Amino acid sequence: MKIAMVHFRVGELDGVSLEMDKWKLVLEEKFNHGVVYLAGSLGQSVGYEISEFSLDFGPALDIRTRAFSESLTKEQEMRLDADIRTLVDEIKPKILEFIDKYNIQGFIPNNMFSLPLNIPASLALLEVIRETGIPTISHNHDFTWERTAYTPSCSLIENYMNEYFPPSIPHISHAVINSLAQDYLKKYKNIESIVVPNVFYFEEPDWVKDEYNADIRTALDVSKTDILVLQATRIVERKGIELIIDVLTKLNSQEFRRKLSSKPLYDGRSFTEKDKIVLVMPNLIEDDAYKEKLERKCKELNVEFRFCNDIFAHQRSTGDKQEKIYSLWDIYSHSDIVSYPSLVEGWGNQFLEAVKAKIPIIIFEYDVYKQDIGTLGFKTITLGSVIKSRDNLGLVTVDEKMLEKAASETIEILHDTSLREKVVKENFDIGLEELSITALSKYVKKLLLSAGLD
Repeated sequence: MKIAMVHFRVGELDGVSLEMDKWKLVLEEKFNHGVVYLAGSLGQSVGYEISEFSLDFGPALDIRTRAFSESLTKEQEMRLDADIRTLVDEIKPKILEFIDKYNIQGFIPNNMFSLPLNIPASLALLEVIRETGIPTISHNHDFTWERTAYTPSCSLIENYMNEYFPPSIPHISHAVINSLAQDYLKKYKNIESIVVPNVFYFEEPDWVKDEYNADIRTALDVSKTDILVLQATRIVERKGIELIIDVLTKLNSQEFRRKLSSKPLYDGRSFTEKDKIVLVMPNLIEDDAYKEKLERKCKELNVEFRFCNDIFAHQRSTGDKQEKIYSLWDIYSHSDIVSYPSLVEGWGNQFLEAVKAKIPIIIFEYDVYKQDIGTLGFKTITLGSVIKSRDNLGLVTVDEKMLEKAASETIEILHDTSLREKVVKENFDIGLEELSITALSKYVKKLLLSAGLD
């Protein structure tokens, strides 16, 4: 059976594209389906490109701006309606041509029917699916109610959002990535869905120190005995990175440093008065204002930090000036603790990466973690689930007792080799059982059966 996996873009490093690659692997290797990517831009992937699907397609971008701007007049609304309809009519024949060329028997759109990022492309695909009756699984990673940028400018857009994002059509099944979204869809849209969590490649070899990444601490200007705390997420405000700065401030206090240096670390290293605890942030900086607040807080509290996304990428490579570029997986193999203090997440991909890397995790228990991930039995160092207040920079804080408890547990797991090995092994085993590529097969099988695509 030939199935089209559809998105505005593929072959990139965004979470949706990465999850699509995992689904494609499972569909092809476990269920023997042929999978073709259909997208507005293909990035590093192979597939079929319809440029009008792209997030950067000018006319669709203009429509999105007008759809979620200030209130439109009736005349402006009518013009917007006409422009959407014109594009829909232009795109539909291209989708039908794609169906004929590849003999497509099923669709799996990703976020096409949950976020109105390219309204004409989504409506055109929906109309083709409705008219052809091709079985479809709408894979909904994110929803408009989880974002703040989707206030409709007119009744036309409001109606589109109510009716089509997502749509309730008999031969479209829905997949969501957490049970909170599942509950919302049922309660407010009366749409049934199946939870398919994001997964990770637990079956692949461990990330290890090797000849390529042996000099990574030198590149970061840290010593072999410094403690590295990895914040692997992008730098955006909802990641709550300020909370880990508070933990490190506590660890840097005289009392806790004395405890930390009282015995060797888990791998035999000695931590002395001269050594540092360093917060390493190798991912993209997507909010400069937030980054500046974090930098200011670190300096005020004497917390060592490294914003170092200039030497990290998804894969090893060479930069424009022939400098060495490390992969994100390289820094995991040199880190002592992973911090994941996110305030809001649709799932928790960097959490899974830390579990895969077999590193202890400091976490703030955001809603999806509490309801879905935490219930699987993972062992973490927790900062609780309650925000106490905001400081003078507008950054969040938690109760002082939670910080002290987290700092004490961090020292314990940095010292106790057997405890550390036990915790990370148990976490890895849960990940392998519940959130691996192998586990994805059982979730996808249920979806395929419900959609008639088995």
